[in-house]
Order: sequence, then C-alpha cells, then structure tokens
Amino acid sequence: MKPNPQSGKVASQAMLRAALAYSRGAWAEAEQWCRQILAAQKDDFDALNLLGIIAVQTQRLDEAARLLRRAVAVHPRQATAHNNYGNVLRELKRYDDAVHSYGRALKIKPDYAEALNNRGTALQQLQRLEEALASYDQALKIKPDYAEALSNRGTVLKELRRLEEAVASFDKALALRPDYAEAFHNRGNALRELKRLEEALASYEKALALNPRYFKYYQSLGSLLYQLGRDDLAAGVYRRWLELEPANPIAQHLYAATSGEGVPQRASAQYVRKLFDEFADSFDSNLQGLDYAAPQLLRDALVERTDCGRGGLFVLDAGCGTGLCGVLLRSAAEFLAGVDLSPRMLAKARARNLYDELFEGELCAYMASRAQAFDVVVCADTLIYFGALDEAVTAARLCLRPKGVFAFTVEALPEETSTPFRLCAHGRYAHAAGYLRATMESSGFSDVDCRSIVVRKEATNDVRGYLVIGSVRGATPSPASS
Repeated sequence: MKPNPQSGKVASQAMLRAALAYSRGAWAEAEQWCRQILAAQKDDFDALNLLGIIAVQTQRLDEAARLLRRAVAVHPRQATAHNNYGNVLRELKRYDDAVHSYGRALKIKPDYAEALNNRGTALQQLQRLEEALASYDQALKIKPDYAEALSNRGTVLKELRRLEEAVASFDKALALRPDYAEAFHNRGNALRELKRLEEALASYEKALALNPRYFKYYQSLGSLLYQLGRDDLAAGVYRRWLELEPANPIAQHLYAATSGEGVPQRASAQYVRKLFDEFADSFDSNLQGLDYAAPQLLRDALVERTDCGRGGLFVLDAGCGTGLCGVLLRSAAEFLAGVDLSPRMLAKARARNLYDELFEGELCAYMASRAQAFDVVVCADTLIYFGALDEAVTAARLCLRPKGVFAFTVEALPEETSTPFRLCAHGRYAHAAGYLRATMESSGFSDVDCRSIVVRKEATNDVRGYLVIGSVRGATPSPASS
C-alpha cells in the first residue's frame, strides 16, 4: 500500500515530514508526525490513511482497520482509501467485506488495476475462482505488464486445474520480474502437479536462492526431494532451514524425519498445531483431490460394530480437524464432541455447526479427563502423528463406557518390518499391524479388527494403512489405574 500525502489540498509541513519519514522506512517517526496532526485535527484524511498503513505493516490489524475506516468516512470518494481498507480487511480474513471495499474503490476508479488484483485475491480466498480469474484478467487489460497480477492469475488457474495455462502465466510474470521469488515458487507448485518434477525442483531452488529467509520455500523443496526419493538432500534442506530458524517446530520435526537424528516418540504439539493452522484453509479441498477415504471407512466400520442408525450415541471425534468425520457421524450422535490442537482447524469445524462441543487441546489429556463419557471414539488419521500409541489407546479406553467402541486409522509399515512403528521421511509415523492389535488388546479392548485400507493417494500412489476397531472389554479402569 502507498500513502497519499495529498487529499485535494496542500499537505501540511507535518504531513510532508511524515510521508518522507515513511518513504525512508522510519515508520516510528512517521507515526509520531501523524499522531501530532490528529491531535490537532482528528479527521485529517492523510494522517489517518498513513497511520493505518503503518499499523498494517507493524501487524496491528484491528487498529489499522479502525484508522482506515475513519479515513474512508472522511473522504468517501478516495479510491485509494477504499483499496487500503480492503487490504486490511483481507489480512483480517474478512474476505466478503474486503471484496465490497474493493468494489467501492472500482466504482470511483474503474481502471484501478491494483484494486482489481486485490479483489481477485479476496475472491480466490472465498473460492469464487472464476470471478477471481476475471478480476485478474481485467487488471491485466488495464496494465499488461503487471507481474503480480500475472502470478496471482497463475495461482487461480492452478486451483482451476488449468495447469499448463498456470505455468504460462507464471512465465510471463517472471519475464517481467526475473527476481520474483514467489512466482518461481508457485510455478514449481504447478509443475509439480503436472509431474514435471525436475523442472519443479529447479523452480523451487530458484525461489529459495532469491529469498533464502522465506521458510515456506524450504518446506516445498524438502517435500519434493522426499517425493523424488532423495531423503539425504531433503535432510540437508531442512538442516539449512533449522540453522536459520532453530525454534521452528516444522523444521525440527522434518529434519528428524529425514535425517533419523533425534526422532521423537510422537510429534510435538507445537509441530501439529503450526502444521495444521497453516493447512486449514486448503485442507478439505486438498484431501478431496487425494481421494481421502478415512472418514467414510470409519463410518462404515462403526455401522458394522454398533447401531449408528438409532442415534442417541455420545461420540468423540478425536483430532476432529475441520469436521470431515463429524459430517458422517452427526446423525448417529445425541452428543458429538470434537477435540483438536489447531485453532484454525477448529474454526472450520465450528463453521459446519455440527458439534455440541469443540475443545482446543491435546487429545490424550482430553480423553483422560472424560471418564466413561462416550459410546464411540473415532480418530481419523490423527495417530499418524504418534509413534508409541499406549497413552492414546489407554486414554480412549478410559473415556469409553461399557461396550464402547474405539476406531482409528493409521498408515501401514510393510508387513515384513520388525519395528512396531517408524517416523517416515514425510513426517508421519507408520505402524505395524501386530503392534496395533497388541496395544489395543493390552489396553482392554476385545474383538479387535485390524484391516488393510487405502487411506488416500499421494503423488497418484495408494497410501496403505490400517483401520483398527475394538470394543471395551470388562470394567472401565479408574484414572488412577490406567
């Protein structure tokens, strides 16, 4: 966003100083000048606008929204102010409001290419993809050399599965801006989906060379190297990331997974929370494209084991994520609870309006605190972030009523593997069937069934897994004896 030091009048000396301070990166000084102006004249448009922009860039988003809303009220015919206000609304994830604000800017200035581009990004977040594409195309008619709009156009074409067109759009952006790291990264994503993996690798490497402190690039490059079977090179990428950001839980976990050094017994809560907070917006659409089957397979197994059709069950969705299992379990449940570590995943689950209770926290602690509270516990692809399963299975046993049922899915180790579980290079744990059955039985479950399944696709290959289901045997143990 760019400040506009003129609003139809000669700027005050203080405003000129604020704008100059802003232009050289002295944001604190610019803010002081703006506040001095507002102390004398509370509705000065230029000061409100610039102060709002500084608040955005210093991550004070709620304050920025208040300031820019005031600026728009003072000068409702200023297109730039509406565009700036739209940008902060987009940062606050108020995408519908952002689209409206960009629309107001465009009514005032129909050839405002930047507002059209920004409107496209908000529409894309709302999954109104064809409208987003039209907005980018309109921006490019006005400003054909608009590299950012070309790159954004490429991202929406990728989401629309028009992959070759997406690559062409990224190439045009890069012809205009050869140092455009994000366009190289997004081009790599499209090439990866086209199975042009070596080209994708080169594109990711170029993005990282251009911006070695943008940590998302390390994750993309490392995961592609894993996909290519180059685990040692992936470990080197994650090591470089870890050297730059030693406290990052994703870098820590993926380095352990690819290098075999410092492998934890389970993924840390910090890793799981950060991973899924980042993944929340695209989680459902990504899994749909991978033929994700775990929720339906669990539902089918429960129908075989218990009378889901009668309703009246108290059901826990442990590691509920965005609520994909909840969609299938709601009709069977008198009371449906969900627990998850990721607040952003829980927000998606809450929006489905399916659950009677949603709790943010660690699932073992939650289950252990709800003795004999549930008839059914399901856990879809959550225990793939656990190696040893004793604590989780015992906690599930504790929270189940007599004759209660526990069902979960995990990824499978090859049958000839002697180890009970292993952290794989992709960052998830895989388990042996014998270990799964023995853990269930030793924790007090009977009639344990451990069946082979295909959980989903990964790079067009089947991801093999196990669906495990068992019923409570005997009296439920007290917390002290568990």
